[in-house]
Amino acid sequence: MRETDLLHLATAEAASGIVELRDSLAHWQQQKLIQQWVPGEWTVGQVAEQISRNEWWIREVDRKIIATVRIVVTDHLIWPEGDPQAAYIHGLMVDRSHSGQGIGKRVLAWAEGAIYAKGYSVSRLDCVASNVPLCQYYVGQGYSERGVVEFGHDSHWFPVRRFEKRELKKNSSEF
Repeated sequence: MRETDLLHLATAEAASGIVELRDSLAHWQQQKLIQQWVPGEWTVGQVAEQISRNEWWIREVDRKIIATVRIVVTDHLIWPEGDPQAAYIHGLMVDRSHSGQGIGKRVLAWAEGAIYAKGYSVSRLDCVASNVPLCQYYVGQGYSERGVVEFGHDSHWFPVRRFEKRELKKNSSEF
């Protein structure tokens, strides 16, 4: 399989599979005492609406969703200042039965490539600020930290750490 074929655009039928994957990962995180996602945060209806806007990409094996990523062009909640050169990566998930195979890294690189191919020069993402291993992972993938967003005492959201990565332009000069 070519790397460009890693993921395909999700259809409405995938909404329940995306929610199931998210909830299974949220349960796993809770078992490991990782503060990131909460089971039941997403509904099939919410994901179906996002799919209708062509935001979700999936990887399936034997008709089961094993990896996902959501790409959007605005994120007013986390990045209220916006940037017309930026697009945003959310919902990057890999089924735990496929962990350790480098799929997450490949999906992240695929999403960055999709963003840059659409003419954006900055990919942005976020994670719960207290999830130190994930924050370190994103830095290791070339992302730079861009601050923490707090949602206030009335919110059920955890503070998130923001990251961005600028497209590396290839130098056309030869040496």
